[in-house]
Amino acid sequence: MGQEKITLTKAELKKVLVIEKLVAEQIKVAEAAELLQLSTRQVLRLKKTYLKEGAEGIAHKNRGRKPVHAIPDSLKEHVAKLYQDTYHGCNNCHFAELLQERESLTLSVSTVRRILLEKGLKQAKGRRRGSAHRPRKRKPQAGMLWQIDASPYAWLEDRGPQLTLHAAVDDATGTIVGAIFRLTETQEGYFTVMRQGIEKYGVPLGLYSDRHTIFRSPKESLTLEQELAGETKPLSQFGKAMAVLGITHIKAMTPQAKGRIERLWGTFQDRLVT
Repeated sequence: MGQEKITLTKAELKKVLVIEKLVAEQIKVAEAAELLQLSTRQVLRLKKTYLKEGAEGIAHKNRGRKPVHAIPDSLKEHVAKLYQDTYHGCNNCHFAELLQERESLTLSVSTVRRILLEKGLKQAKGRRRGSAHRPRKRKPQAGMLWQIDASPYAWLEDRGPQLTLHAAVDDATGTIVGAIFRLTETQEGYFTVMRQGIEKYGVPLGLYSDRHTIFRSPKESLTLEQELAGETKPLSQFGKAMAVLGITHIKAMTPQAKGRIERLWGTFQDRLVT
């Protein structure tokens, strides 16, 4: 009968070579400990194992064995089938929550991710590129700034018309202060969101929006002559309402500037539609 071959890792092979020199009295225990970055007691224990079992004793004892806490293949197949048939399109975190809530299966997000990758149901994401836009720090207190926006999307999938979700989020806490569906992006939708938020949380100090004509007048820019004459910039109906409430209205130049609410749309699309 042929002897079973034992494959050692680079670290284990180094231990064998050092212990062999120790056994051959070519180096001292202290020197072996320094070479292996171990204590003298650990080195003596390795020497004892080597003399009793040989190089095989240095190899990790669990090599080739299935871990005691390994997830059964049958459970992996079950999770993969649930994802394909019922929960396709969920992100890993949402899928793990649904498994616990609806299927009484408690698995970590990382475990769910590994199963889906192993079954080829998801692709490993590449390393994210560094952003060219420096993220703005959150405001230190709730109510200092709200971000408001609208997102047209097939929120009802094929069960109804495409709707536009209007919403506002608190910059400091991420709390959704108001939200409502309308067929299109409308002034009334934004006013309704602001009313919802003010009635529940009070009037914010500032509001961050894009440069939609609902938020700004097309004739907002003044000529030099108009500025010298002391004329003020005309406001949209929405802008006038914010001014009356004493809310500082900031109009972002890029979508990245209001990233908190832009990310909220991705979350809603994943949670509400799936």
